[in-house]
Amino acid sequence: MEQVFALDIGTRLVMGLIMEKAPEGYQIVARAQTEHRQRAMYDGQIHDIEEVARAVQRVKEELEEKIKDKLHYVSVAAAGRALKTAVASVQKSELMPVVWEREDVFALEMEAVQQALREISSEDEIIPYHCVGYSVIESFLEGQNLSSLIGQRGKEAQVRVIATFLPRTVIDGLTRVISKVGLEMRELTLEPIAAGRAAIPPDMRRMNLALVDVGAGTSDIALTKSGSFFAYGMVPMAGDEITERICQHFLVDFQTGEKIKRGLRGKAKVTFTDFLGTKTAVDKEEVLEQIQPVVFELAQKLADEILRLNQGNPHAIILIGGGSLTPLLVEALSDLLELPRNRVGVQVRERIQGVSGEKSLKGPDAITPIGIGISTIEGEGLQYFSVFVNHIPVQIFELQLATVSDALLAAGITPRLLVGRPGSALTIELNGEIKVSKGQFSKPAQFFLNEQEVKLDHELKPGDRIQFLPAKDGENAKAAFADLIPAVPEKKIKVNGEPIVFTAQIFCNGHPVTMDGDVPDGAKITVFKNQTLKDLLHFLNDKRYSLSEIRFKINGEDMIIPIQKEFCINQQKADLEQVIKDGDDVLILVKKIYIRDLQLKPTPMVFYVNGKEVHYPPQIFRVLSRGKTLSELDKVVEGMELMVEGYDTMPLLSELLPYVTISQDVPSNARLSLKRNNQEAEFTTPLIPGDRIEVHWERVASAQ
Repeated sequence: MEQVFALDIGTRLVMGLIMEKAPEGYQIVARAQTEHRQRAMYDGQIHDIEEVARAVQRVKEELEEKIKDKLHYVSVAAAGRALKTAVASVQKSELMPVVWEREDVFALEMEAVQQALREISSEDEIIPYHCVGYSVIESFLEGQNLSSLIGQRGKEAQVRVIATFLPRTVIDGLTRVISKVGLEMRELTLEPIAAGRAAIPPDMRRMNLALVDVGAGTSDIALTKSGSFFAYGMVPMAGDEITERICQHFLVDFQTGEKIKRGLRGKAKVTFTDFLGTKTAVDKEEVLEQIQPVVFELAQKLADEILRLNQGNPHAIILIGGGSLTPLLVEALSDLLELPRNRVGVQVRERIQGVSGEKSLKGPDAITPIGIGISTIEGEGLQYFSVFVNHIPVQIFELQLATVSDALLAAGITPRLLVGRPGSALTIELNGEIKVSKGQFSKPAQFFLNEQEVKLDHELKPGDRIQFLPAKDGENAKAAFADLIPAVPEKKIKVNGEPIVFTAQIFCNGHPVTMDGDVPDGAKITVFKNQTLKDLLHFLNDKRYSLSEIRFKINGEDMIIPIQKEFCINQQKADLEQVIKDGDDVLILVKKIYIRDLQLKPTPMVFYVNGKEVHYPPQIFRVLSRGKTLSELDKVVEGMELMVEGYDTMPLLSELLPYVTISQDVPSNARLSLKRNNQEAEFTTPLIPGDRIEVHWERVASAQ
């Protein structure tokens, strides 16, 4: 009967088992274990190769002595705590509804896996990772949750995946330790998978279960669903924190703290000697009271991680590892995850069916090495082999059947290379109407396995050679203006006696273009034909013909005057909609507007005399534009600013009096009193428009 060597390398303990297939299950032929003599492992990863190798050598030699034979091959497990699990989602939108084929969906899933890897890599920028598996949690099309996107039609798709990664350094460390003691790796598995193989019966793995391995420094989590493990996690807290709490409170060393913790399982009182040499006996309840906050903290962290990975409560929780026997832990997890007490339990070697031999090997910490042995005997380890992707060797983990898609993912193929983009559409606006020209379809990626074209889900074998031809993007839609606008023959005509070649005009985004030019995407195209008199005016682009009114200013006030035009075609009056034919003689008459046509008049100055309004008439008439005096025969042009003046200087008070009515009834001994704005004034006092003037006769007192 073939025997296998199963080796469990833990943070403190290295345990080796020799196992073989038995008629009614599995037989443990021999067992050996030893502790590391110094700290050589942290969080499941080997830090001191030499120290771990010495511990493995001791176990190997003891087992060889027991079985009286040399060992050459060993099966090991990578620590579950080294696994990294992340949840990521990606979304992709298309301009038009498309059918989502398998390649499109896989590219979306692969992009989500790479997004998960980026999130993990941001935490450990230097460490390279293997993807050991992923599962699609949710798929959405147009916001609707679907079980599968393949074959569905829509514009917007989204997938959410949970992916698990293993650092390459973990495998490298295990390989170096094994080679140092003269062994070769027969099979590699993951601790959660090995433990689950022993702890969870096959018919139970279809359920959604949480396997929690509570160790010394960390607690590892693995979740099952549909017959396999799909997610892994780790909480950086375990039995050591509880032991340290006992040590701090009772002032004992770590080994004594461990004995106190183990003594809680059955004794009502715990007896120990503290650091100062005092022998003490305490009630079990006192110790439980001290560790309760720490146990609840551990349970809370485990519950949070399980909910994060599982996206909900599992059906049950199975605890293994030495720390699983911690008092109050089962009850706390049951309460936090709202599970009945009988759905949270500790699995021990004694309850494993079909495993015989080494009766002294008991408890939950024996589950993992037994599981490694069973996985090896049944050939259920983690397959790890090489294939070639475009002539480059790629290592693949095979949790299930490895496929071409797994190889592409391991090779780091960018999802963008799997599915080409359709060519961009050309969207334009032609004389106010939206027109769309579609781009060409893309050419999908091709996959050849050993020179035979295959699909992404084709199964792989070690040494297979994959040739990957990236997808090709479709060509963008393109067009010249001549493709969109029919040719219009030119017309040779005369305008006011001048020969002109009258052609259609094309404007793109406000700029004139030629028919052979390329049309840019988003172009706003306006076509002016050479049909009517209105088209001709636009073609001439002459302000004399195109203006319908003149805007100008008089003394700062805006003014508008319409322009009168007359049109004749072949000496016959015509309107703007008249069609122009080749050889026509066009006459455009534009009536000019002169200064005299404006009938300008200066505004008189206004004064207030004895409370009445008095107008002082203009003394001159002058029209200015930009300081230049204009005549009545000067033309009015667009934008002109005119100043109309009626005075050279401000008037004197004497010059205003002829326009004022003064009483002719002059009292004796009276004189004319003059005031400007309540101030005494004279005939020569200068005035400003708006001044208030008082004029009246005033008696003069006679001399005595």
